[in-house]
Amino acid sequence: MIDDLVADTQPDPSSRPPQSGEHGTPHAPARIGAYRILETLGEGGMGVVYAARDERLERTVAVKTMSSMGTDDTARRRFWREARAAASVNHPHVCQIYEIGEDAGALFIAMERLEGESLADRLRRGPLRVGEAVPIGLEMLAALGALHARGIVHRDLKPTNVFLTPHGVKLLDFGLAQIEEPTRTLDLTQSGTVLGTPRYMAPEQAAGEPADARTDLFAAGAILFEMLAGRPAFTGATLADVLYATRHEQPPALTGSPAIAAIDRVIRHALAKRPADRPASADAMAEDLRAVAGIPGGDAAADVHTLRRLVVLPFRVLRPDPETDFLAFSLPDAIATSLSSIRSIVVRSSAAAARLAGDAPDLKTLAAEADVDAVVLGTVLRVGDQLRASAQLVEAPGGTLLTSQTVDSSMGDLFRLQDDIARRVVEALALPLAGSVASPAPDAPRDPRAYELFLRANEIARTYDGLGRARDLYQACVDRDPEFAPAWARLGRCHRVIGKFVEPDADSEARAEDAFRRALALNPRLSIAHKFYANLEADMGRARSALVRLIGEANRRGNDPELFAGLVHACRYGGLFEESIAAHGEARRLDPNVPTSLEQTILMTGNLDRLLAVEPPPLIEGVDDGIRVVGLGLGGRHDEARRALSAMKEARRLPSLTNWIGYLEAWLDRRPDEMMARMAGFGLLKIQDDPEAVFEEGWLLCDAGAHDAGLLYVQRAVAKGYSAADTLAHAPAFEPLRRHPAFAAIQREADAGRARARQAFEESGGGRLLGL
Repeated sequence: MIDDLVADTQPDPSSRPPQSGEHGTPHAPARIGAYRILETLGEGGMGVVYAARDERLERTVAVKTMSSMGTDDTARRRFWREARAAASVNHPHVCQIYEIGEDAGALFIAMERLEGESLADRLRRGPLRVGEAVPIGLEMLAALGALHARGIVHRDLKPTNVFLTPHGVKLLDFGLAQIEEPTRTLDLTQSGTVLGTPRYMAPEQAAGEPADARTDLFAAGAILFEMLAGRPAFTGATLADVLYATRHEQPPALTGSPAIAAIDRVIRHALAKRPADRPASADAMAEDLRAVAGIPGGDAAADVHTLRRLVVLPFRVLRPDPETDFLAFSLPDAIATSLSSIRSIVVRSSAAAARLAGDAPDLKTLAAEADVDAVVLGTVLRVGDQLRASAQLVEAPGGTLLTSQTVDSSMGDLFRLQDDIARRVVEALALPLAGSVASPAPDAPRDPRAYELFLRANEIARTYDGLGRARDLYQACVDRDPEFAPAWARLGRCHRVIGKFVEPDADSEARAEDAFRRALALNPRLSIAHKFYANLEADMGRARSALVRLIGEANRRGNDPELFAGLVHACRYGGLFEESIAAHGEARRLDPNVPTSLEQTILMTGNLDRLLAVEPPPLIEGVDDGIRVVGLGLGGRHDEARRALSAMKEARRLPSLTNWIGYLEAWLDRRPDEMMARMAGFGLLKIQDDPEAVFEEGWLLCDAGAHDAGLLYVQRAVAKGYSAADTLAHAPAFEPLRRHPAFAAIQREADAGRARARQAFEESGGGRLLGL
């Protein structure tokens, strides 16, 4: 029945509810069954809708003929069975069916005639405010709940089937409805047949797979999005494009007031690709939606906007040259950083862009995997001392060229190169610039040579091996231009990461903190400085301070996924695991590919199944998968843990990570003495001062049976602000210690630390920010 899908590109009159004031055609029959036909209301691929008079009860009704059934006996039997079930539903938000019958061999449905307009007609006048959309969504879900309670799945929920009357919503058109029967012995729906309307289909429905109640919830999420955004959640130039988007892409995030962010979270949940990841029922989704009503900003209309999602791919160097090769990554990274200051854009990370780059990127795959609707592509060519950069802004996945620009500059004027391209992108996207501009900004460099050093450092700072050289280049940059905030922020990161993982430096934390403070003094809104500084503060036992600052920044600028990624880390150190997981959800709402430390948080909750269900990010040099090894080992699955550990050995590692692998091997073999020796092998690296690392070492020592030694480590971690109260209370490894007075004191200290973190979280607006 794929032909039915095409009908969604035009209004489907047969799906429209009966309305007064429309004129029929001269070919209407005089009667259908016991009903005298008054006029034709609409006609479509499924049949014709008439206004009619029920002379027995003296009332006006609507009669819909089902001509599409034809002589298909299987379809007619399915229709009768499912129409009877639909007619049995009596609910104020479901259009009442009065009769199902046959006349001259043609099936028809007689139903109540409604006054008002369809949601599709309402949306032609523009988007709705949250305060308007929420009641419609709740009544729509109430109707779905009534249907689902009778085992009925609608399967064709769309704006034309949601009718707005003076007395509330009425759900219409059960022509594609089916009865859920898990033990069905006869499948009257042909396997692989696609039923429904493309823009509102769940992925399983688009694939011709069985539908259930969660299929309708996906459609409800798509309708909610369209009510607020004023555009469909899934779009495309062709039917195939729409179906592909439904199965593989996500609509852009909605942003604005706290109420808009909250309802967008409800929408994201409903639009999950896997049915198991959606709300469990219409009632559960309604409960989440009902909570939006009390959040500020529900009456704001102009504040609702969809974020444009953009990725800047690495540029191609047309003529390889050691003096300019660094620009392949650094120039687009600088453009992306500049664009990220625009409130109406979410810019995907340069690291993600690098993984997706190629000589001829597939825009359809790129749009799905990077979750973007625009891509910047470019080339760089050096001729003597001159550079020529060409950049194109292209829509994804369609490939429409929005703008193309060529900029010439000298090697000494690289900032103008990236600034001109960024400005042209903003102009082509016709983005509002209220309150912020791409550049020049507080971060405009004052020394061209310093900016070149900065870009060169960005290129080599992507691996642990390059951090030492990058640190020296960043230092040279700030020596030449001490007012260039981004260089101070990245210098601070180098000091922290080198001192923690690469080479001992007793002053690394002090150097890093000084750099971060200089960056924020120059530009208090520099998000990378806030994120990097938050990680350092957590290491230094000041997670609560980091938490408050990140919440403040996110409340001011809620479209930056990196701020929420930092909040995942800070909340966990404060023992706020639920809040940490919610921060991850908000980061992924804005950017489905942004890396966060979610796995570490889930590990602390002890939920192994949930940990293993998290899709790990692509591993890069220097990054280990130790969290999963620990989770498997703590769950008693030692053979799987050893296999994962063997895979970790195959990549080239830093000495500190090699030492960590040896520590995990000793733990799995229950050799606590070797574990202690391995810990000594970290020497003076600052990893030994990170309270989270210290807590985990103590936890694994206790799991290996070395409870006295493990207790000392846990005590030191909690004293430094790692308030993992729930882990202490529930992890089996600590069971032998729970009657120990010292352990009880540690537990009390962790509980108190978590309480202080929660108070700071709430007082700074974290609950409202994350919808908790």
